[in-house]
Amino acid sequence: MDNPKEIDRPITGLARVLEAAARVLNQRGVSQTSLAELADELGISRAALYYYFDDQQHLVFLSYIRSCERMAENIAEAMRASDNATTRIEAFIDLMLGDDIPECAALNEVAYLNPSQQTAVTKSFEKVRTAIADILKRGAAEQQLRSCRPGVVAASIIGLVSWLPTARRLPTSQVLSQEDLLDAIKSMLRVGIAADRRAAVEYKIIELSAMSIPAGRVFDADLMAAARKEAVGAAASWLFNLKGVDATSLEEIASRLGVTKKVIYHNVGDKETVVAECYRRSFRISEQVSAKMSAYEGLAVDAICASVHAYAEASLREDIAPLAPLAGLEEAMPEMAKGEVYASTTRLSKAALKVYEKGRRDGSIRKVNPHAMMNVIPGSYEWLPKWVEMFSAREREAAPREVAELMRLGLMPIANSKSSRLPSLSRRATRTTRGSKS
Repeated sequence: MDNPKEIDRPITGLARVLEAAARVLNQRGVSQTSLAELADELGISRAALYYYFDDQQHLVFLSYIRSCERMAENIAEAMRASDNATTRIEAFIDLMLGDDIPECAALNEVAYLNPSQQTAVTKSFEKVRTAIADILKRGAAEQQLRSCRPGVVAASIIGLVSWLPTARRLPTSQVLSQEDLLDAIKSMLRVGIAADRRAAVEYKIIELSAMSIPAGRVFDADLMAAARKEAVGAAASWLFNLKGVDATSLEEIASRLGVTKKVIYHNVGDKETVVAECYRRSFRISEQVSAKMSAYEGLAVDAICASVHAYAEASLREDIAPLAPLAGLEEAMPEMAKGEVYASTTRLSKAALKVYEKGRRDGSIRKVNPHAMMNVIPGSYEWLPKWVEMFSAREREAAPREVAELMRLGLMPIANSKSSRLPSLSRRATRTTRGSKS
């Protein structure tokens, strides 16, 4: 059954259960959440949960549908509250993320659901994205917002809202309050991080390339083994990002590569090992981009733009596809992998803070809370792969630039900064190369 059995149910009871389910799913993910654990969280028997749900899949479905319903309700309320596009977007964010607001379940693993449930969630999500896109289009037409690709930016705004529960649990967010992170999101969406919003967009794009084998080294056993491991990592990461870990089998990964499951076992290992390796691979890619950002010759704001563009592009490239942070997987990883991920997170955080400090010195970044900003910005691109099938070819191609511009400029009209619309990045940007050897 795909619909809630609401007859004779106390709706306050259902709402309470779904709020608890959202918290647990956001923290642990589908694979680490069971009806028994949810029952413990609520202090009720497992049997009592069957009053609300047929099974775990039904629980996840209702949690996701409720998230879409709440987003739609909050958009409608924000629309009623103001005629101004900026105020509407900020009201929507406040309604979703305020201090006393229960978490919504992030739509992490829609592919875990059965086909009819997936269709229902996808349609509900697309209605929300369309509603936000309409606010952006009307805001631009009425010169309340700058021009942008509304479908992409709408997905980024939903991504920021969905990302915050994960961001709050990051080690680098422990010193931050909910208000710090919420203010960073609204501030970025309003005016971006650039001190001078009138400056031309001319950052040097970091060129991304998948690992390749030089013709003269095709018989190098170690290099060929690394290439096979990389191929498994890229294929697995793309499917995990798109579908979720629980909904992706080793057979699917093998099929994507045109090999057997035995080949995956031989070259990487079982599914748990594949997931851990995908995490390591993701951080290797991040550290390479971070190194390019730190060594960037130019203004600090351009360096951050280049890195955000690279991360967004990588997330949409099937041949690169770093694994996005997924709820609950940290708990399931081997201790060695956890240590590696924590050490890498610390290095990436320190590198980013140094670039923000450089931006303060060179005057290219306005006064912001750098800890909060670097923890929320990934939400603008980490979620793009999950909804990539909704994007047109042009939207998919333009997404990295749109996300970078969103981070740099926000949504307020450039005219408010005594300037006209920025030139297209495709005409102004030059390219720098990064060879991916992860």
